[in-house]
Amino acid sequence: MTMTLLFLVLYFLLPLLAGYNKPLMATKVFGNVTFGYVLAFAEFAMGWVLAAVYVVKARTFDRLAREARGLGGAA
Repeated sequence: MTMTLLFLVLYFLLPLLAGYNKPLMATKVFGNVTFGYVLAFAEFAMGWVLAAVYVVKARTFDRLAREARGLGGAA
């Protein structure tokens, strides 16, 4: 739940800041890379992290489901 909430905040923060706080988004972080680009990249990174966590959790649930089917005797 925490990762989902964090992702949603990050997801909605980018367009809100781009629309209402253009000076912050244009702030250069290093070289010619602005805060807006860093935030946009963070969204992609967060998406991959969220997907990786999902895969790990899904494997656990799949294993538990196989065990439950084996104990029940039905396919």
